[in-house]
Amino acid sequence: MVGMNTAIRAAPAHQQDGVSVGKFASVQILEDMTAAEPVWRRLEQGNALATPYQSFDLLSAWQRHAGAREGVTPFIVIGFGTDGQPAFLWPLGRSKQGPLGTLSFLGGKHVNFNFGLWRRDILPALTADDVQAVLNRIGEHGGVDMCTFLRQPLSWEGIANPFALLPHQSSPSHALRLALSAPGEDLIKAVLSPAMRGRLRTKERRLQRLPGYRYLHATTAADVDRLLEAFFPLKAKHMAAQALPNIFAEPGNDAFLREACHRGLGSGKPLIDIHALEGGGELLALFAGISDGRRFSGMFNTYTMSDNARQSPGLILLTHIVGNLADRGFECFDLGVGEAHYKTFFCKEPEPLFDSFLPLTPLGRLAAIAAREGSRLKRHIKQSGALWNLVQKLRQGWRGRAPEAD
Repeated sequence: MVGMNTAIRAAPAHQQDGVSVGKFASVQILEDMTAAEPVWRRLEQGNALATPYQSFDLLSAWQRHAGAREGVTPFIVIGFGTDGQPAFLWPLGRSKQGPLGTLSFLGGKHVNFNFGLWRRDILPALTADDVQAVLNRIGEHGGVDMCTFLRQPLSWEGIANPFALLPHQSSPSHALRLALSAPGEDLIKAVLSPAMRGRLRTKERRLQRLPGYRYLHATTAADVDRLLEAFFPLKAKHMAAQALPNIFAEPGNDAFLREACHRGLGSGKPLIDIHALEGGGELLALFAGISDGRRFSGMFNTYTMSDNARQSPGLILLTHIVGNLADRGFECFDLGVGEAHYKTFFCKEPEPLFDSFLPLTPLGRLAAIAAREGSRLKRHIKQSGALWNLVQKLRQGWRGRAPEAD
């Protein structure tokens, strides 16, 4: 979405006149993704600290196809050091909820982990006052009452998240990760019990009787198109069965995912990587994720609703994926954010997440109080087995059928 570029200071970003914002010589706001691209890619290519979800290619595709339709305006905050080099980039978007102007990370619910892009050498000396000073400047810019920063890792690659220096609270849902510390076959033996491995081998032998049964890592446009054509209607059925909103059916989201899954295929490095099991003329299971070459992070998945679902194709697919990633030299794997029992079979190391509701105006202070309490209540429900089971039963009653875990 093309908009107006506005610098917090009158001077262009590359000119430094000694006016600082915390430890930063200047801070600039860009409301145009294209204008932000050169600095963004410079930080990416300079090995900035960021999760795979903060890539320009992913978020620009989301903004173009989905964010703009949702009324999100890019609000890219860039800080420059005294050396004139970019020090950080916050990939944010501004939206209005009635009179309330809110800043959030771009990408919506498709992004499991929200983070800025930070030049690594500035992080050790960064203080809460430095980060707050940038927020204060954003407040002076106008049009924003509150920052709502959700699903932020407390640390990434062992380095603390600078936003954790400011007031925050635990996110309602958590994540789990797995270190890919051994060759694929050895890792599966270490992660799954002998009994579980035996059950899955038996189930896969049954699936292998299906004509054309195979594990597929999509590497061609034809593979991607065929798998996505099967994924979208199958996922819609699962979401309806669980009485959950289907974000994949929201305007622009299918186009966003199609573009992201095709981007990079020619170079062998797709932006979103798809893995699947096929057999008997149907999609048995699909799992897709994003990576930076070191960590693979799950984004979306589904599995068949036919009788073949009894053979646990989703779990079988995950054994293939974990082995594939370990053998390709990946260091870490996660299944995204959210509560699902199947995740605990593979990923057992906690990935603590936090939310920040940071007011910038008097209206924002009132909104932040309500947002914090709402988030705490949601977390309490999810962390309480009895309350969460009640929610599940209410969903069952709403749909008139039992939910199917995905």
